[in-house]
Amino acid sequence: SRLSARTRRARGLAWAAASVMLRCKVSYVEICSIQDIRLVGNSLVAWPSALKNCKRTPHPQREAKPFLRDKILCKASGGHVGNVQNNLAMGQWQDKNVALFRASDTVLDCGQGVIIDFPAWKALREMLESNKPEISLSVKLLLRLAGNAEEEVAAGLAEEVPIEATTAADVPAHAAPPEALARPHAGGVAAGGIEAPPKRPRLAKDEPEPAPAAAGGPDEDLGEYPNAIHLVSSRDSDAYAQLIDEAARATVVAYDAQWSPDFDEGTDNQIALLQVAFPGTGNAYVLQLPLLGHGFPAEVKRMFEAGDTAVAGFAANEMDIHKFEISGIAVDKATLFDVQPWCEAEMGENDSVKQGWRVGLKRAADCVLDFEMEKTSTVASSNWEREELTTAQVEYAAMDVWVALRLYQRLAEVY
Repeated sequence: SRLSARTRRARGLAWAAASVMLRCKVSYVEICSIQDIRLVGNSLVAWPSALKNCKRTPHPQREAKPFLRDKILCKASGGHVGNVQNNLAMGQWQDKNVALFRASDTVLDCGQGVIIDFPAWKALREMLESNKPEISLSVKLLLRLAGNAEEEVAAGLAEEVPIEATTAADVPAHAAPPEALARPHAGGVAAGGIEAPPKRPRLAKDEPEPAPAAAGGPDEDLGEYPNAIHLVSSRDSDAYAQLIDEAARATVVAYDAQWSPDFDEGTDNQIALLQVAFPGTGNAYVLQLPLLGHGFPAEVKRMFEAGDTAVAGFAANEMDIHKFEISGIAVDKATLFDVQPWCEAEMGENDSVKQGWRVGLKRAADCVLDFEMEKTSTVASSNWEREELTTAQVEYAAMDVWVALRLYQRLAEVY
């Protein structure tokens, strides 16, 4: 069986093992000594010279993304255990080639019969309850975390998840016992313990539907796609009623906004399209403001003005604040969070910013979330004020705000 501890802060698991190493989750061979590893931001890193039983191959995206240097592959299993990158912007790691390990393909073997396996390195930081940019790991520290997990199982705050045994033929001769090779959770889990596939965005029709399960709480990463996308073009629609209900209860929301280009001198167009996304339900809404009449719905306006809702946006800058102001909303700046500079810091792009270059949403999603957005110039430059938006337009707009929400959730506790 596997010990899977779920706390308010993080989720980890422990089971039998041998020595003090970062190991490949498939072959179980040693990858790096724990003493050589640091938690930097939400990444687990080491100098490439510390790698064991690995080979490096040029990263296939090196030309498009120069900071991606090599893929780190386990020699025994061929598994992709990490990358050599030079995009960190902290301390001794700044602008250096550094090995960044993948939580989905490695485990921390603490010795004394304990392994800790995390769905993401963010969970390790949450269990440590520290905002220090860089944290040194030790066997004592990791064993303490594993002990906390065991205590929570005993207290009924965690659960044991049975794992189907692996046959001896499936296990390499140099690997750990079969029970130690069970693959842990790495996100949402469907019935029966099978990992659920990522969901594509679904454009919801204007009809009542049961409230979806939460897409991701404070201890769980949001999925790659929203649970549902709602186009709100009438105050009499079910989508509008559902939006009002969510907005009235929201404590966190992400937004994006579109307006007609101010091509002519003296023009200053108001917001025509507003996108919002909520982490609790995983819903994204695309509001066609000209069709709703009477400006912004009061509950939506309250989210931006009241000061009791964290509002996140990508490039949530003075231009956005001005456009909200002329459209009837006085944004509370204290609760407005721009995730663009957070992404630039996480990606090591501070020098580029000083030279006037800013990181776009697509690249931020790729580097921070390891998610490739489907952005086409045809949809991006289309007419957002038309009454009949295409399905492609609506999904494009919803994904922009959903990715902004995911970036906020991933980086808020660090930055």
